[in-house]
Amino acid sequence: MKLTFVKQFTGKPMWAILGGLVVLDLLSFLTLHTELESALFAVAVILLVMVANKHPEWLLPIAIAEIIATSNGHSLNTEMFGASIGLRIAIFGILMLATIFSILKKRKNPIPEHFRMLSLLIATVILYAVLLGVLNGNGLRNIYLDSNGYLAIGYVLAAWVWVRDANSRRLLLQAVGAGMLWIASKTLLFLFMFGHLHPKTLDYVYTWIRDTRLGEITLQGGNIYRVFLQSQWFLVPAMLGSAAYIWIGEKSRDSGARIIFLITFAAILASLSRSFWVALVATVPILFIAVLKWTGWKKTLSKVPDFAAIKIGALALLWVIIAIPIYQSVDFAFFGNLFSGRATGVSDVAIDSRTQLLTPMLDAVMDAPAAGYGLGKTLAYETSDPRWIDSHDTNIVETYAFEWGWLDLWLKFGILGVFVMLWLSWLLFKDLWHLFEIDKPRRWLYATMFLSIVGIYVVHFFSPYLNHPIGWGTIAIIVALIPYEDKRLQKMRKKKLVVMKQKAASATANRSK
Repeated sequence: MKLTFVKQFTGKPMWAILGGLVVLDLLSFLTLHTELESALFAVAVILLVMVANKHPEWLLPIAIAEIIATSNGHSLNTEMFGASIGLRIAIFGILMLATIFSILKKRKNPIPEHFRMLSLLIATVILYAVLLGVLNGNGLRNIYLDSNGYLAIGYVLAAWVWVRDANSRRLLLQAVGAGMLWIASKTLLFLFMFGHLHPKTLDYVYTWIRDTRLGEITLQGGNIYRVFLQSQWFLVPAMLGSAAYIWIGEKSRDSGARIIFLITFAAILASLSRSFWVALVATVPILFIAVLKWTGWKKTLSKVPDFAAIKIGALALLWVIIAIPIYQSVDFAFFGNLFSGRATGVSDVAIDSRTQLLTPMLDAVMDAPAAGYGLGKTLAYETSDPRWIDSHDTNIVETYAFEWGWLDLWLKFGILGVFVMLWLSWLLFKDLWHLFEIDKPRRWLYATMFLSIVGIYVVHFFSPYLNHPIGWGTIAIIVALIPYEDKRLQKMRKKKLVVMKQKAASATANRSK
């Protein structure tokens, strides 16, 4: 029996993980900056060690759900050696210890053969950037903090170790479903709360969102707020996945897929994130062309009215959330101009700061395009952000953390860093392309994964995601969902390799003539 779209992401594990995420946020809110927070952190670590001992295959799904639901991993924190340690670091550490123990126990390399050379090169490039940073005097603290995001590559290794069959993939999909449902729900909940609750109540909520680094809440006008949570990125693949399923996966009308599309589209609009919108602009035409190729004009165009109606429904949902007459009233005209102004506006603090940073980054990259400067490299630029100016008494920002993700990669790792990331995408694209051919019933899922790679690479142009657990968590999910043990995929890959060798031999023979 074919599962509906929603049922592929739901089940007892999904509800258990979702309940855990809700409880985690409630406890995080209630214990923020109290002694009880450290005690809960310790309890969470003990529970994770118990899971690692009894059911280590649950660790990766738990880690992925936490990434999706909490953005930066600071729901619970504790002080250690004078530094604040977030729950994500504990989860990641336990996951990696369990992963390494499993590899040593089985004495078998879990990395697919065609990824091994790339994996070695990635490890070498990261080590090179660390050493280069030290030699260039970039500062050990900056090097440590800058390298943290790249350690998240460990999630990909864990995916190869723990997700090896249909059951483990089903568990991972349910964890993804739980995380996405909760981050979408929080987005719409915050939109309602900040639009209607009393400011004194909101002080506590805002402090919690800020200090756990969950996201940013910014007043746009009237009682309309921008609710930006960094891990809302995962709503982009969720929306693309529901669209792909509606277009090419469903055998009969699937209301669940349409509801997911509506909720995720509404939450992406509420984020007012231009980066996410650009990712959709880049990926939706690719999906449209693929659907057109696979199904033809008639079926492709038959779904367009559905998508139009769902998008209108999403706007209506946002309108209802904002316009409910509780405490504050909505500025009707402002709501109408909000999205068009955000999409076409070219003058705000975020854009100004990115523009001011661009020239120093380009100049630095061009000074050392091949070698780079190593991790921890800092640059200075001017900002017009009033919050920075007020808190630092200067408009000069000097930092190692940059918005332009691909330039950041090039600056610190040299051109080889850019090359290895492009090589990674190429290998994933090839595997997904083979799966398009051999597993047509699940084309919608593989199309979603293909577009997720395109989307995260596009977003990384403007916002740094591929040096963060969110970006590497995305790659880990994709790697985990590719059935490398599938004999058909292995046969297809070998067949393509033989063809390539034959062409190379033929070309060599022709040149020798």
